[in-house]
Amino acid sequence: MNIRFFCFVVFVFLIMVGPVSADVIEKSDVYRVENIGTNLLVKNNIDKRIIFGLTFIKDYTIYPVSTDSSLYKDYNLHNNREVTVSVNEYQKMTSDDEVAAIITHNIAQGVHSYTGIMNGQLMITKNGAFPFNYWAKKNELTFDRKAVDYMVNAGYNPVALITAYSKILPDVRGSFWSRHNLPDKRMNNIFNYIKQNYPQYLNKNSFTESVYYKRFISDL
Repeated sequence: MNIRFFCFVVFVFLIMVGPVSADVIEKSDVYRVENIGTNLLVKNNIDKRIIFGLTFIKDYTIYPVSTDSSLYKDYNLHNNREVTVSVNEYQKMTSDDEVAAIITHNIAQGVHSYTGIMNGQLMITKNGAFPFNYWAKKNELTFDRKAVDYMVNAGYNPVALITAYSKILPDVRGSFWSRHNLPDKRMNNIFNYIKQNYPQYLNKNSFTESVYYKRFISDL
């Protein structure tokens, strides 16, 4: 085969497969996440600086031997105050409410990272690995409840937290060694908080009619 023709074929092939990532995520998606995140900050009068973004990969440079992928995002959030949403999670969301849902918990965590000694440096340890899992899990439930408040204040439906978590939180056999609570515990925590403080959102709406919400309710 003529070398020039071969190079031309390779060039055409690369052009054809190269834009795949661009087809998966557009600039408008990046701006959407940023705008929703900023709206949550403004409507909740949060003056702590937090930035937002979409990412295709996690940062594996901190704990390369860990299988808990969320650990990387949480660690970087405490250091950089950057809330990043994975494309895989983002593509499962069907509305601005659900996009807000996967952002708000980390906003609460980001705000919390500013508290304490050395501008929050000890929060990394307190929310870190075993034996500090007790505090990490306790804070996680607090952040989920705070996320409900943030969503309501910004005009989003907090029931979207339940449908979003149903889509992205994998079920596991146990949580003793994990920094995270079981998904059912987190969703029950959110449901009970909404029921107690914002019961109007549990009236019939697009989220209460969602198959993800109905599946959650059936397990209560």
